[in-house]
Amino acid sequence: MKLWDYDAFILDLDGTLIDSGKYHAQAFADAVLLNSGYSLKPDEHHEFFGKHSSWFAEDLNERYGLKLDPAKVLKEKRERVQEIFVAELFAGAREFLELWYGRKPMALATNSPLDFVEPALKEADVFKFFDCITTASDVKNRKPDPEIVEVTVQKLGVDPVKALVFEDQLIGIEAARNAGAKVIAVDNNQPVNYPVDVAVHTWADLLKLSEMD
Repeated sequence: MKLWDYDAFILDLDGTLIDSGKYHAQAFADAVLLNSGYSLKPDEHHEFFGKHSSWFAEDLNERYGLKLDPAKVLKEKRERVQEIFVAELFAGAREFLELWYGRKPMALATNSPLDFVEPALKEADVFKFFDCITTASDVKNRKPDPEIVEVTVQKLGVDPVKALVFEDQLIGIEAARNAGAKVIAVDNNQPVNYPVDVAVHTWADLLKLSEMD
């Protein structure tokens, strides 16, 4: 895969650029415990990475007969994330952004809300790298719906087939494909069974591909 063949890069945030999944999962677990007394199992922490808080709260209600209010769980989860979150970039992510900055338009497309995204990008000192940012606050439908990717492509002014999307979860891959964009799965040691026809690379791999280009 030649990265120069694409007109723009669109990157996910949580689990792709920053190691935030563990904080979101812990915050969700704390909200569930507070509202129901149920403690998430370790595998349910991992399961959370590829889901929305509201969806997973409903799943837990069905599994265990809980009476969680999904909207309340989401609100308390977001509040808890703000308390415990630390913006940690995955190894190689900053180097990738620095290498392509000014050479290729780059955008962020994330299911997280704007009031989380902006502080996270500034804390990680990567805000400047993005030509535009699309968050859950900008759309009606979050991933796996393609709306976030579609809106981002429009902001960039590029043809979807010439946009390369970087994602870590299946819902992001589905959103990118349904928007007509190409996608790379970023392997950050998460338990995800990626589709066999999707290229999977670590940030170290992607840096090597960049040097080849």
